[in-house]
Amino acid sequence: MKGWVDLQVNGYAGVDFNAPGLTVEAVKSVTDRLAADGTEAFLPTLVTGDPETVVATMRVVVEARKRYAECERAILGFFLEGPFISPEPGAVGTHPVEWVHAPDLALFGRFQDAAEGLVRMVNVAAEIPGMPDFVRAVSAQGVVVSLGHQLATSPAQLEPCLAAGAKAFTHLGNGIPNTVGRHDQIVFSALVEDRASVMFIPDGHHLPDTMLKLYCRAVPLRRLVAVSDAQYPAGMPPGEYDVCGAHARLEPNGLLWNPARNCLVGATTPMAKMMVLLAERVGLSGDELRAIGHDNPLELIGGIK
Repeated sequence: MKGWVDLQVNGYAGVDFNAPGLTVEAVKSVTDRLAADGTEAFLPTLVTGDPETVVATMRVVVEARKRYAECERAILGFFLEGPFISPEPGAVGTHPVEWVHAPDLALFGRFQDAAEGLVRMVNVAAEIPGMPDFVRAVSAQGVVVSLGHQLATSPAQLEPCLAAGAKAFTHLGNGIPNTVGRHDQIVFSALVEDRASVMFIPDGHHLPDTMLKLYCRAVPLRRLVAVSDAQYPAGMPPGEYDVCGAHARLEPNGLLWNPARNCLVGATTPMAKMMVLLAERVGLSGDELRAIGHDNPLELIGGIK
């Protein structure tokens, strides 16, 4: 592969993986557009939502992989970002609270069946009762479990899920309350946790430059994974959009946010531009960028199936 590998793509260029009515042609369109913008492989990412829509979307994407060689090469599987997350403000982010679900192996199995075994990663909240058993069972299936959209902060709260097999932190520094503890907080706990990769969004909006530098200096290179968290307004003009069933505003500078909840709702910056940002603002070399934006993502999910 010559381009970047993005493990978190909610949508792109007007194609929303989380809206009803997805078509095979739309999947092909977004795959081609991502490739043109430098992303050669990716995980369509499904947030918390109506299970019927999630299942339908998975079936359409699977069909696109069967029909088009480009889709089969580029689409590495799925990242299930919900629904096994915290429903609390700050942690839930822009995910619709009404569809948040307790850990449920039967529901996960339904999603995996629709995906024909291609759910490669699932995000969960570590503090939810019963989550360690869920993590253990899902990890045993070869699915990567990532921790995020949660209120767990301390190593003690994270340990049961890490010991059960969790291998990553989802967009670290985001999907958490705006006010966090001075010492007891998820960012510090994740930065020093050697068993799990740190996924982060270096788009210039989700994390300030000081945090980008901190991540890249404090975390061994092998544990860093850049993701775009792209939403379907990426590549679209500034304006008003409906994202995850809620109003969102895309500003001229690329910031995509929900004014009602005062939270970000994903990003609009493609991987290629984020790599330029990391080079300019953090000073990463070409080899370091290649690791963060290509090699490490593939290593985290176990390569190409």
